[in-house]
Amino acid sequence: MLTMLAQADEGVVVGGHLLFAIICAVIAADRGRSAVAWFFVGLFLSCIGLILVLVVPNLKEEQERQKTADLENRRLREQLNKERHVADQRHSQVERRLGAHDDVLGLDTSKPPEIPEAAQPALLTNADQWFYARDGERQGPVSPETIRHLLQADAIDADSLVWSQGMQDWAPLRTVDLFRGDVS
Repeated sequence: MLTMLAQADEGVVVGGHLLFAIICAVIAADRGRSAVAWFFVGLFLSCIGLILVLVVPNLKEEQERQKTADLENRRLREQLNKERHVADQRHSQVERRLGAHDDVLGLDTSKPPEIPEAAQPALLTNADQWFYARDGERQGPVSPETIRHLLQADAIDADSLVWSQGMQDWAPLRTVDLFRGDVS
């Protein structure tokens, strides 16, 4: 009797393993995996095999996502190529129109105009260097023209102190002979 019970228990265990093997194979086939390989995983690992087949990624879903992404990328590439083609046509049309305008006007706008080199500022000689006081601070050196401009712009006035080489001390602008005609 004991042997019959042991054989019955063995039959149940083997039947359970077989049931897990079949379930693993069916789920694996549905997920794009090898049914035969997962049958054996389910047969030997039973419940653990079933858990594993449920945890591994679904290959069919992954392939479908990849296919959708590839189609979208292809559509976007085609759209980009079409937009480039239209942009190239517009660019060539604009170039033709500008070329016609250039011919009529006798200009060549295809290359940028040459920018003349900036004139180097003239170096002030000691006699041309003037300093002026504004808000209690010395400013300069500047040219006499700059002093006149500051005077006209009301940045300094006739009472502002100025100094240049050869002068004993700072003096009000109205007392300097060079600027007497500029002071009103």
